[in-house]
Amino acid sequence: MLGAASFVVTLGLVSTLERQVSDAFDLRRATEVRIEASPGMDRSWHREDRLLRVRALNGVESAGWRVMPIEIGLTRLPQNPPVNVQLMGADPQAVAVMGPRVVAGRAYDWFHETTEQKVIMLAKPMADRLGVPRPGGAVFVGDTAFTVIGIYDAVERRPEAMLGGMVPASVMAGIAPTTPTDVLISTVPGAAQLIAEQAPVVLWPERPSALRAIAPPDPRTLRREIEGNVTRSSLILSAVALIIGAVSIANSATAAIQARTAEIGLRRAVGGRPVHVFAQLLGETTALGFLGGFVGVCAGVTVVAVVCLWNRWAPVLDLWVAAVAVVASATTGLLAGLWPARRAVRVQPVSALQH
Repeated sequence: MLGAASFVVTLGLVSTLERQVSDAFDLRRATEVRIEASPGMDRSWHREDRLLRVRALNGVESAGWRVMPIEIGLTRLPQNPPVNVQLMGADPQAVAVMGPRVVAGRAYDWFHETTEQKVIMLAKPMADRLGVPRPGGAVFVGDTAFTVIGIYDAVERRPEAMLGGMVPASVMAGIAPTTPTDVLISTVPGAAQLIAEQAPVVLWPERPSALRAIAPPDPRTLRREIEGNVTRSSLILSAVALIIGAVSIANSATAAIQARTAEIGLRRAVGGRPVHVFAQLLGETTALGFLGGFVGVCAGVTVVAVVCLWNRWAPVLDLWVAAVAVVASATTGLLAGLWPARRAVRVQPVSALQH
């Protein structure tokens, strides 16, 4: 019973935990792709119509231009000493890819991008350093004033955005026309590797090899290794539990033979054949294993259900696990009874009656 219960509990909980691990990996699976040109390449691939085709690829959520960060001086007032920050340009789609959490104000939109409005989004550490408590004020890049449209305190991707701020890509192109521009793409879970192969061809079909796609490695291999290790460990523990159960049944059957020697001898004396005694004892141990397995499976399923409800997990337990546990328990009882039953058929009727 204990062996079957441990078998069901370990496999049930492992299957449930595997589902939880898989869901966690799916949520955190690589969903970002960055496309950049090789050094020295021209900017002929910077075409909005091609970027629109990237956005139309199956699996792409957002895709936009980003002007790489540069170090630049920002001031609260023109006469103040500048504070060096990392300033980048990003169109609204690239901003969506980075996913800033705006705590004050809002993100700029396509109106600001297409009309080259002098607006800026500041990371909260930089806003505090510059003394900008809320949106609506201005900061200066040289003598040019930028209206602070929003303040953010975290980003989902591209942590370098926390080192300064973001302005529309069209505005940044005027500030630093020679700064490289790349493409930021966010994808649905599992599509990053495929988009990394397709996007360079869509952006520059004449020379796709001149573009380099950078996508974080997909952790599916790591997930499989973790699931495989956990499953192997649980199977080993279950096998040990079943072996312990088999030894327990064998010990109890052997002890029962000593206590039932007179009964065995009487049955032999009244005409019972060795095969009858052998089948009786083997049937008893098999039935004992089957009954213990059935009770253990019921107890194991109950434990799995209670643990999953307690942790608010969706229980995952295949029916074949319960069937295998019962069959394995019955088989264990059968094998455990072989040696005691063999010893029982060797009992001589005369010596058994004398005993």
